[in-house]
Amino acid sequence: MGNLSINLKPNFMGLLKCLNSINWFIVFFSLINLSMCIYEDQIGKFDWRQSYVGRIKFAQFDTVSTARKIIVATEENVLAALNLKTGQVVWRHVFESTSSGNIQLLHLSDQIITVTGSNPYLVRGWDLSTGVLIWEWGLTLQKNEHTDFSEWWVQNGLLVHMVPKFGSHIEVSVYNVATGHNRGATSKLPAVWINEGCVLSPPYYTCISGSPGNQLLLSMDVTSDAVQIISKPLAEYTTARNGNLNPFDTNTVIPGFLLNEKIILIRGNKFEAINIAISEPSASVALVDSASGPLVLQTWNDEAKGFTLMAHNLVSGQRVNEIGWSDRSLSIPEPELSAVICTKTAREQHVCRILVTAADDASHLIQQEGRVLWTREEALANVVAVEFVDLPVSDLDAAIESEFDQKEGSVLAAFTRRLQSQFQQLQGAVRALLAGDAAAADEPPPLVRDYFNLHKIMVLLTDTGKIFGMDNLSGEILWKLYEPNLNTEAAVMFTRRSARHPPHDAYLTVVGKHEETGNGLIVSLNPIRGTPVGEQTLHLDVQILQCAVLYKADAQKLHALILLDKDENVQILPESSAPLVENMYMHVADRSSAVVRGYALRHDGERVSAKNIWSVDLSGGGSQRVVWSVSKPAAERIHSAGRVLPDRSVLYKHLNPNLVLLLTEGPDPVHKDVVVATCVDGVSGGVLSAHVHRRARRPALPLHSEHFLAYLYYNDKQRRHEIATLELYEGPERWVPAGAAFSSLRGARAPHVQRHAYIVPAAPAAAALSATERSLTDKHVLLALSTGAIVELPWALLEPRRALSPAGEAREEGLVPYAPELPLPAEAVVNYNATLLRLTRIHTAPSGLESTSLVLATGLDLFYTRIAPSKTFDLLKDDFDYYLISVVLAALVLATYSTKYFAARKMLKMAWK
Repeated sequence: MGNLSINLKPNFMGLLKCLNSINWFIVFFSLINLSMCIYEDQIGKFDWRQSYVGRIKFAQFDTVSTARKIIVATEENVLAALNLKTGQVVWRHVFESTSSGNIQLLHLSDQIITVTGSNPYLVRGWDLSTGVLIWEWGLTLQKNEHTDFSEWWVQNGLLVHMVPKFGSHIEVSVYNVATGHNRGATSKLPAVWINEGCVLSPPYYTCISGSPGNQLLLSMDVTSDAVQIISKPLAEYTTARNGNLNPFDTNTVIPGFLLNEKIILIRGNKFEAINIAISEPSASVALVDSASGPLVLQTWNDEAKGFTLMAHNLVSGQRVNEIGWSDRSLSIPEPELSAVICTKTAREQHVCRILVTAADDASHLIQQEGRVLWTREEALANVVAVEFVDLPVSDLDAAIESEFDQKEGSVLAAFTRRLQSQFQQLQGAVRALLAGDAAAADEPPPLVRDYFNLHKIMVLLTDTGKIFGMDNLSGEILWKLYEPNLNTEAAVMFTRRSARHPPHDAYLTVVGKHEETGNGLIVSLNPIRGTPVGEQTLHLDVQILQCAVLYKADAQKLHALILLDKDENVQILPESSAPLVENMYMHVADRSSAVVRGYALRHDGERVSAKNIWSVDLSGGGSQRVVWSVSKPAAERIHSAGRVLPDRSVLYKHLNPNLVLLLTEGPDPVHKDVVVATCVDGVSGGVLSAHVHRRARRPALPLHSEHFLAYLYYNDKQRRHEIATLELYEGPERWVPAGAAFSSLRGARAPHVQRHAYIVPAAPAAAALSATERSLTDKHVLLALSTGAIVELPWALLEPRRALSPAGEAREEGLVPYAPELPLPAEAVVNYNATLLRLTRIHTAPSGLESTSLVLATGLDLFYTRIAPSKTFDLLKDDFDYYLISVVLAALVLATYSTKYFAARKMLKMAWK
């Protein structure tokens, strides 16, 4: 037995050593992720989508189907059903964005009937519950200038189409709604008194005709077999010399209209003036039916009382107090009644649900006493600019940072600051312990920066002039600000101070122009809270040509705003930062004339002046116009100054921070349409390269980063979309010494330009480049396709240095062989199966993780996600198996100590021999 134990001990020691080696292999292979996909439960964890329909044009309550909905048709050519309780989209149909998708009519019965287009027209029938298309037929009319004034309505199950020929007659056609069968020849009703100021209140068409002072109020039932004109002197209904006709915003009861703030109804082929006064000239008036008879509703926004609603009984003229109210806290700019439904409860009380559309495109469903059931911010369907803003650190972290920032002071002062910060940490820990988990769950997460800086505020500027502050992790709207006078046609946003400089707040400025005058309009606010700061809302008395932010910050860490007006004068905001202007250059591109001018800004001790130093004409004889101008991102970092070739030499990049890519488009007598891409130095005005694409036209979407550029265009000859890529190199020797600043005025050498063109087997709608904090990761191109997908492509597939048949050195470098068509694999779709409709822009921003880039796609839908171009090399996977690695490490530690114990015993026994 003793001999057996002696023989087994060496084998047991070898087994422990073998297990020790196997443990290391288990640890190594457990860190390898063999799958690059996401699981179904991961959908929505790092991304979200919000669906919008646009500003409401027509709306009706669905009272037929069991699930109550609101059927809406919008100015974005969208037909949708909204849940009555939540306002969420139940189903949605997006038509063409051109005039062929314009919705002319929305009618509800047992089906939804729509008329879309602009000659030819499409008449469709839809299922109320599911939105499924049931039937469809087309109609083409003889083209003339009057078809744009066509009117449509449904009467007694028939579709009526009316075309007014001003000063002549009215053409009326009646069709079977479901089949399109014409119920007789088109009727031509003589009406020389009709004009463009007429209004339709089916079936009556009403106009004011005659000279001022002797005008007549005329109306005609255009569907009646016997033509009968109602004519009355205008003076019987108004004392004004000129009458102004307006239709009701909603009318489902009796034909009528508004005449100079008076309500006129048409009953029994007679005009009837209603003794109900319009309380506000800008009020929205609706005539609706209820259980107690027709009601007249008025709503407007009062500066003192806020949102105001008033209701009167149409028959008695008495005010219905239970429906009317005023809410000072509810501010709806220029409210418009889109749809109203009123019923009565068992206690004979009115219950109304009112859908109100505001001037800022927001839709509100309001119930009794001003209770807002839900609000849809439809302005987000037209986002024109986005800025990602870093959140501030917590108060505790700010105190710690300020402690180390203060370099001056004695040792005792530093020790006192350390005690204060430690005491604050202790207070925070005690408060968190006393509050408990339940209280923490009820409170919303604080708006503070996380460890990896993945939590940010997205500031979105919309086409209506409404600015939103949105949480990027949840998509929740944190604040909103509406500026009705802001024209956002060419508006830009600048983050002039981030939240990294406590106690100074973040500072963001929106630069646009006034809606009426066209002069400059500046809105400055705190992007974290949405409150005005600094200049607040500043109206300039001159138009702005160009604007920029000074690269130097003042003592308050604020970057000054530089404005160049049309008189070539320079304004600095704030003025105290004027001495900081040094070696500043700006360029201005005139879209219509395609002339690009460069300016040098200098401070002469008193003020900053601009001098025109160069000019470049890109018009090509007057036919071209600038469609896009893009510069390199100001905050972009360059990781590498060159590329290492297989022979160990370096091909240096042309890293020109002043390079501007200008895309021009125009007709050509020979080649139909021409797109020209020109690279211009923004300081010297030198043209570095120019490329002409004949028989090509927009979209011409540009991309610019580091030393490479790309732009998309449509090849009209081959009937396909293409993307052209360019890379600029200096060659094997650097033009400037390492570490020296680049200067556009130093030399006259032109960089070597390499270019390629690739076929995009889809219709791109938007494009963007991934962005990281230090540009260590690979660059990827994000393409938004008309199919609703966002495809992520590595720049290696678009590189101009790809050869058709790579030689040995090119294969060693790892260049992909050239292929004319870009692959769009399904696994490269960022938004998996979440189809995004009518995307217009893609915005990217870096995060605190070098591997991760933040992406926001805007359009009719909003989609937010994260991408990792070089994979998450600095972050553990979400499905990392912590239990397995814990067990392996525990077994490894146990095996190590066991081996050590038995090895010590063996050495001791060998010493005694």
